[in-house]
Amino acid sequence: MSKLEKLDALRGMAALYVVIHHSVSSSTTLFGLNIALMFRFGEEAVILFFLLSGFVINFSFVKTKDKTFQTYFFKRATRIYIPLLIVMVLGYFMECYEAGEVVNAQPRELLLNLLMLQDISSLKPNVVVDPYMHNSPLWSLSYEWWFYMLYFQVQKHISSSNRKDMFVFGLAIVSALTYVYFPVFLPRLLMYMGIWWLGVILSNKYMKNDEITLQSLAMPLAGIVVVFLICGFGVYRASLSGTLRGMGVHPVLEMRDHFSALMIVAVGVFWKSKGWIFFDRMVRPFLIFAPISYVVYISHYYFVVRAHYFSFMTNQALEFMAYVMLMLAFSYIVEIIIYPKILKGFSGVLRAPVRVT
Repeated sequence: MSKLEKLDALRGMAALYVVIHHSVSSSTTLFGLNIALMFRFGEEAVILFFLLSGFVINFSFVKTKDKTFQTYFFKRATRIYIPLLIVMVLGYFMECYEAGEVVNAQPRELLLNLLMLQDISSLKPNVVVDPYMHNSPLWSLSYEWWFYMLYFQVQKHISSSNRKDMFVFGLAIVSALTYVYFPVFLPRLLMYMGIWWLGVILSNKYMKNDEITLQSLAMPLAGIVVVFLICGFGVYRASLSGTLRGMGVHPVLEMRDHFSALMIVAVGVFWKSKGWIFFDRMVRPFLIFAPISYVVYISHYYFVVRAHYFSFMTNQALEFMAYVMLMLAFSYIVEIIIYPKILKGFSGVLRAPVRVT
């Protein structure tokens, strides 16, 4: 497999992992064994998404000839919003179906989600708005979108790669310090930008054929370690005040996410040094899901997590597989059939590139 195929395979694997993570209960057993513990790391899968996203967006931007904001914005907006709007419409009708009547479309929540300001209020403080129609996986899209927008500005206004890296990680550290005392959306977003930017740095090294080792990544890893320690200070403050709630909730959650980024990169570097042993056997099969992984991620809440329309089946495993197959079919139709056609129509109007990236 090529290195980029490996990234796609990881993306497909992470998407399906998140589906299972949100679907299995803590008592799920297989052949008499409790397998729930294997799928407790959905948050870590999203952090992997952030790293892969930073890599791919930078790779695409560096390779493209047209680096105008118009083209960049068009590519990113159509990629995010075309499937998302389809899933949001689906979500609304699912809510109507569940209620047995026409429900409030929540225009304010819809608008704020379209402005990419959503997060999960049960896990983090001072959230602007929750994901639309309870579709909790949409929380990460707000981070992705603003990472895209910030990335372009950094590329445009800072010429030196070292200065770009220093700026992003300096901003992440300052934001982390701010977040400890003022845990609101903006510093939270900028703090996480360091994780996404680590993917950018890996991409740059890959394109330059630079050696990728922990030593060569010392600066960005040190930046994430500093943010991790600052988050740890926030955990300490919360412990003193008696407000700690758990591993998946603020303030431990933010510290956990940055630790996860460090571990993912460390494992990746170690695995690379061993020639990616067993990678093709373990991960390559998931390559087939990469082209539809985005819609799988944003739609699985309705097709699998909340699904009960196959409850007449007496076998829970078969019922679950039916939901998954329906989700995969929907994702294929949206990603492979509908999305390219809509994109082509928009490209004709705006005279932008038709190529799907």
